[in-house]
Amino acid sequence: MKRFQYIIILIIFLASISKAQSIESGIGVSLNTPAGNFSNVVGTGYGGAFMAKLGLPLIDVTGSVEYINFSEKDVANLKYSSYMWSINAGARISVFPFISAGAEIGNYWITVTADNGTVKGDNTENKVAFTPLIASKIGMFEASLRYSLISDASFFSIRAGIYF
Repeated sequence: MKRFQYIIILIIFLASISKAQSIESGIGVSLNTPAGNFSNVVGTGYGGAFMAKLGLPLIDVTGSVEYINFSEKDVANLKYSSYMWSINAGARISVFPFISAGAEIGNYWITVTADNGTVKGDNTENKVAFTPLIASKIGMFEASLRYSLISDASFFSIRAGIYF
């Protein structure tokens, strides 16, 4: 009899999880401000992202593919600029009804371009980033404040997006 009760409880539990799950995807834009030594080399950046979210009962599992372009900055007669591609995955937990906090880990491909007027050189590196974040979602709109910690290319980001 106990085995039958455990099976019924397991079925109810799995059914509640499957009904609570929701998969959403969307697109977003971001405004990015370099931090630390990275701010000495490049200016403000902008970007775009494809976002996905799997809603579970206690947490949301998140992921995104992102492109960021940082503007040109003059440093000692050299013009530096940078762009990045990243693949991110993480999780969030609801703190208040419309606010969640979480973190993502991402793999970034960072290209820095230096141009002295006659010669232009690119340097591309692959880095891992840790990104703590706070997000607010109302209906299908979401905004998040992020700080991506990368060894020598950290930046603050505000991302606004829409889920379909």
